Amino acid sequence: MVPGLAVGGICSQCWRTLVRRARRISRWVAMGSTLPLALYLMATLPAQRTARLMGAAVLVTWYLLTSLIARRVAMEWMK
Repeated sequence: MVPGLAVGGICSQCWRTLVRRARRISRWVAMGSTLPLALYLMATLPAQRTARLMGAAVLVTWYLLTSLIARRVAMEWMK
């Protein structure tokens, strides 16, 4: 028992470890889903500058959203 910690609670050191593991998992998941999307966009988008910039913006947005979602799922799953 840790003083001041509710039953079923997580201590601060365990919480940091949990967050670190969730971030690592979310980075791998985000890269694993962004890479096929990048390959698809490279194959289908025209070679114009505007299309490539839009594709890059889509990839960055996709990576960030996927990372956030995967981090939240990983943290809920590991609790």
